[in-house]
Amino acid sequence: MEGDRIRCLNKLLRALILVLTLLQYVNPSLSLGFKNISSGGVMRCIEREREALLAFKQGLVDHYNILSSWGREVHKQDCCTWVGIHCSNRTNHVTQLNLGWSSSPEAYSQSLQQKRHPQNITYGFQGKMMSPKLIELHHLKYLDLSWINFNGTRHPDFIGSLSNLRHLDLSFASFGGRFPSQVGNLTHLQYLDLSFNYFANVENLNSWLPHLSSLTYLDLSWNNLSNAPDWLEMVSKLPKLTNLTLYQCGLPSPAIHSTTLFNMNSSKYLTHVDLRFNRLTSSIFVWLSKTNASLVHLDLSSNQIEGGIPQSFSKLCNLQILDLSGNNLSGQLSRLRFLRQHKRVHFTGTASRALSVLSFQK
Repeated sequence: MEGDRIRCLNKLLRALILVLTLLQYVNPSLSLGFKNISSGGVMRCIEREREALLAFKQGLVDHYNILSSWGREVHKQDCCTWVGIHCSNRTNHVTQLNLGWSSSPEAYSQSLQQKRHPQNITYGFQGKMMSPKLIELHHLKYLDLSWINFNGTRHPDFIGSLSNLRHLDLSFASFGGRFPSQVGNLTHLQYLDLSFNYFANVENLNSWLPHLSSLTYLDLSWNNLSNAPDWLEMVSKLPKLTNLTLYQCGLPSPAIHSTTLFNMNSSKYLTHVDLRFNRLTSSIFVWLSKTNASLVHLDLSSNQIEGGIPQSFSKLCNLQILDLSGNNLSGQLSRLRFLRQHKRVHFTGTASRALSVLSFQK
């Protein structure tokens, strides 16, 4: 009787092992914690994601052979070990694709050093096209392709299908054509940097920006927002925003009425605001009064601001850096002196002309 029970348990165990093996063969993502074993040792990479990455590599010109670890050879098949790739330890899915030159991973530096390439190159890659197979990376959360020169090619629409993205950095990537409003589909985004590209006018912000309610960081510098008079209203619909950079965007000064201001749900967490080199007037101060005391860094230099400083500045108790240079300020500036005297900011620079040229830095 006891022997029959043992034989039955052995058969059940063998059957269970067989089922798990078949599941792992049919779909590696259902491996239930088991690792895919290759002749080279442990191999975590999921095949369809490896093929998607290799297709993406085909769209790049890699002059410096930075992606030498990417390949189909037996010893290169585990894409989780490739330069710029990170996989989940739990599911083995690719969660990060980081080829941003500005991040300067050690592996890049080592690759260039070994091949005796110069360290001060501007672009690590030239982009011929971006393979649509990237949409196979369903679990991708972090995508940084900054400083890859795509030579004015149109930003791919399929980026809006990478619905799990939290971080998207395409700055200095030289994209052109229509602005990629499809990013509005990426409702989990927390970080968005599309600065320094060659997009056409950005007009209908309302169609995409308010959908990104989880954003904490937004940089659209050097994008033409001159035809977006509602830019401030749209930004004010991002309740978690902490960093806002709209440098050299041709921003028109917002027309703010009391009813509009009342309906604005400005972020209570804004700490860094950079609106340099635009067409802003003193009406921007009305909006800043809604950001309560959270501001630490405020740069409004090289705009069209005239007149005195509003009383609301006295409430900016956490302000450490303030730059109002390149404007035409005049009148009563005692509130700025109040900030300096109470050590809320440390004044540096020229104090002449009744502080009309200002640069504060703690």
